[in-house]
Amino acid sequence: MIAGTDPRPWQLLHDGLIVRAERDVADEISVWIRHGVLRTAVYPDGGTAFRFRLARCTSFVYTPYDEPPIAELAAIAASEPDLAVVEVHGAELHVFGGAGVIVARYATLAIELDTSDRAVTLDELATAKATSYPRD
Repeated sequence: MIAGTDPRPWQLLHDGLIVRAERDVADEISVWIRHGVLRTAVYPDGGTAFRFRLARCTSFVYTPYDEPPIAELAAIAASEPDLAVVEVHGAELHVFGGAGVIVARYATLAIELDTSDRAVTLDELATAKATSYPRD
């Protein structure tokens, strides 16, 4: 499990788009992040996204710039926010994109492929990113 204040999973999927989000159980949500190049080049199983499982999630809100906040998960996914810059503010992560910012508060994060429950470690994702984007 990855600590909820660790920005690296979000940073590694820079330029990814949130394409789906839903509540799994009362305090856990899943967020699917499409990252075509990284996902299809490194994991060629027909999938297009990574699934982030946010455990003990108490807040996940997207605020488009100059618009009211969106807390409904389906509406957030419909907006397809992109991931660009991540900042840690206390116990919250602020994920900035081209059209708005996501503020998330959760205890831990697990990464999986969208086609299965296959876990992806942070080290594995970092190696995949370095292999796919050697100049980053």
